[in-house]
Amino acid sequence: MNTPKYYLIKELANKTQLSTDTIRFYEKKNLLQPSFRGDNNYRYYDENTFKRLMFIKRCRTLDISLGEIEALLELEQQPSQSCRAVNQLIEQHIEQVTDKIIELQKFQQQLIQLRASCSSTKTIDSCQILKQLESENKEISN
Repeated sequence: MNTPKYYLIKELANKTQLSTDTIRFYEKKNLLQPSFRGDNNYRYYDENTFKRLMFIKRCRTLDISLGEIEALLELEQQPSQSCRAVNQLIEQHIEQVTDKIIELQKFQQQLIQLRASCSSTKTIDSCQILKQLESENKEISN
């Protein structure tokens, strides 16, 4: 007979490579709960909590928001439902990532333009990069 394995928060943190603060944060956001509190008032977590924490960690690695994770966890509780809602949520996230990529590409172009405005042979006093960044009225072109 297999006895269930329970983890203290520190053991769970080591196993998931997340900080104890992060685990407590997810608890406060109601994304996970300890299995029980012992007589010593320590929180104990079971294997399902570990699996949920790894799910959350993978989602966060993909920059999926806590709200989106919460929605995915709610959908997961309805195993017979169509996965259309999951696909829609992920499709929306793909659009957000695409928008972010476009924005980052604009930032990259702005930084390239800034870098091109100053040669390394000049002194800091005449550095055009710093002058452009300090200028209140001049927008860095996109």
